Amino acid sequence: MQLLCQPGQEGPVDVTYPAEGIDLTIFNRETQPEAARALEHAACLTVVAQSLDAHSVCLQLAFYEAGQRERGDDPTLRAVFGLLPGVKVPVPFDLAWLDGETLFAPRTLGRLKMTIFGKRIRRKDIAEIVLSATPSLPDRSVRLWPCELLDQMPAIDIPAKPLVDELGQWLPKQWPGKVADRADCDAVLRKMAGDEKDTTDTRYTLDGWDRFGGWTGKTFAATGWFRVEREPAGADGKPGRFWLVDPDGNAFVSTGVDCIGPGVGTRVDPVRPWLDAHVAGLLDHAIDAAAASSASASSANDTSRDESKSTEADVYAGRRRNEPVVDPTDPSFSWRADAHGCGGVTAFYDYGKANLRAAFGENGWRSAWARITRRHLLDWGVNTIGNWSDRAFIREAGLPYVLPVEELAGVGFPSTPHMVFRDFPDVFDPEYERQAARYAAGLEAWKDDPNMIGYFMRNEPNWAFVYDLNIAEEMLANPAGLASKRRFVDWLRERYAGDVAALNARWGAEFGSFDEITAEPRFRAASAWPGAADDLREFSTMMIDRYVRVPAEALRRVDPHHLNLGMRYAYITDKSLLAGADCYDVFSINSYQRTAYDQVEQVGRMLDMPVMVGEFHHGALDRGLTAHGIRGVTTQAERGVAYRYYVEQAARSPYFVGAHYFQYNDQSAIGRFDGENYQIGLVDVCMQEYPEMAAAMRDCHEAMYRVAAGERSAFDRVPGEVNPIHY
Repeated sequence: MQLLCQPGQEGPVDVTYPAEGIDLTIFNRETQPEAARALEHAACLTVVAQSLDAHSVCLQLAFYEAGQRERGDDPTLRAVFGLLPGVKVPVPFDLAWLDGETLFAPRTLGRLKMTIFGKRIRRKDIAEIVLSATPSLPDRSVRLWPCELLDQMPAIDIPAKPLVDELGQWLPKQWPGKVADRADCDAVLRKMAGDEKDTTDTRYTLDGWDRFGGWTGKTFAATGWFRVEREPAGADGKPGRFWLVDPDGNAFVSTGVDCIGPGVGTRVDPVRPWLDAHVAGLLDHAIDAAAASSASASSANDTSRDESKSTEADVYAGRRRNEPVVDPTDPSFSWRADAHGCGGVTAFYDYGKANLRAAFGENGWRSAWARITRRHLLDWGVNTIGNWSDRAFIREAGLPYVLPVEELAGVGFPSTPHMVFRDFPDVFDPEYERQAARYAAGLEAWKDDPNMIGYFMRNEPNWAFVYDLNIAEEMLANPAGLASKRRFVDWLRERYAGDVAALNARWGAEFGSFDEITAEPRFRAASAWPGAADDLREFSTMMIDRYVRVPAEALRRVDPHHLNLGMRYAYITDKSLLAGADCYDVFSINSYQRTAYDQVEQVGRMLDMPVMVGEFHHGALDRGLTAHGIRGVTTQAERGVAYRYYVEQAARSPYFVGAHYFQYNDQSAIGRFDGENYQIGLVDVCMQEYPEMAAAMRDCHEAMYRVAAGERSAFDRVPGEVNPIHY
């Protein structure tokens, strides 16, 4: 059934909208009873759209309950997604995602990233569905076809139209510094790499910086490890400043860069129509090989051949089934068979690595990349190799660094057979403690390195993206037999001294026993029994505390020397996220604001502890890519202004101990693994630095320590910002 974007729509309509965006109601339960009946049984809702200008577009599907729009409330659930400019793309929204369990939707052909925010909503509770173009640049245009409710996910076919060149650069646009061709790229890279015997740039050159990037202008006792120190409170009652202290005893503020590695992979199977001819050919070969392997495996099963004979005919021979196949003709391409991928594969191509291989050969490209990168970091005054960086480079660079523990042991953050909500585990299941020990073992190989500042326990847990989330309430809605439910019942029994009548009086309920509370799934328990809210909130906080404490104690047992830098929450959606903070040495947040000063002050004052920013960035569209990132500015020069303003303003807070820029490389012009395609790098796909950013970083880091010490004023020019294109 069609859901029209405009009344009377019969085909595509072109919509021009202002910087504030535009909202189009495509479903109203009261006025569209036939569509309401179709919604109850449909498999998906499909949007078909095309950006008509030079920039990527961000669209949103919002699902409202009755009265929410009239009150000005946010929708219960909404999905935002991105599309590249100039191409028509069908975007199916799987209505199973209304359960709220999915944060990042699986890729479909042509669509960039899709993020789903909010809580579960039942189909019968959907009063309106609104399709929006989100706030962006002024006078933008998008072409929209009628939306459709379908009984199954549609097959998608998009005509071929190459949008990137052989270097991975965006084809439809020109800009200063765009590399002309392969020969030009080779020359640029070789000039940057220079002579491998040249060791003149082995130390920081900023005034007063020691070998770690610490500041000799303020010293403390040296312990040989990074640690936290706090100065005494001032005579005026102002709180004493927190500092990190480097192994030599000098004050240290962490100026980091995330994802320092050679290149950025492009997930190529969802963008097959837009690849250059070389990569398209590699992908087509992989799709054919995966299909042949699947047919061979099916034949083997049908004829009951033994496993060894089946393996001989398999493209995965000698590998585990989920291990990627690296193409022997071009190692920058890898793939694996995946029924959920586009074309039956999940495939990646790294244009950055391919450019390095072309310039330096298979035996020389990594060392050349490392020379270029280390020189960049020293020149910019970056004193921390941030999260998700190349570990071989970490070992050889001799610079301070942080690590993401969840990636070290190959087991991820501790999980359990049944999860409570999204990626929140059943924390009272004994398996959680066993998994925590396996997870913590990943630190074993790093625990004796004095260059390591510390470790992040994980990054942006999916469950924590929901505002006003009550984990205990989600636990009660989960049909699984969870250990946390049993602990909740025992806790209530203790809390009410075994008197269920007392609980009923408090909750406004009519339970015959405590066990009856968890005998069946309870949807929105705090709404059903308003008197239960305090108990649910308190137990939710207990669950989050245990979520932090169990793995934190396991990490401390393995590594007593390095700093626990926390969870890197995306934002503080609820005060319960502060539970377990006493396990951290530093609290961490990812703060995509004009500056992190207010957030650092807020969290620092609540917890009276130091705060580090794990991610921030700003993008501009005057070079290269077609989407800004989470913060947008007008030009590359304003990116530099934004960097200085962000860091130096944050440095005024006595709780601020560092900020890590996300990220080193520009993202892929046609989308990384999840479809982000942001112009946020410090270097482009050919490893050229953005000179405006480089100069601003040097100036910022030169001033930063004196700003933090109160010896000079912070940079105060506000950057020229725009509504960012991001998803």
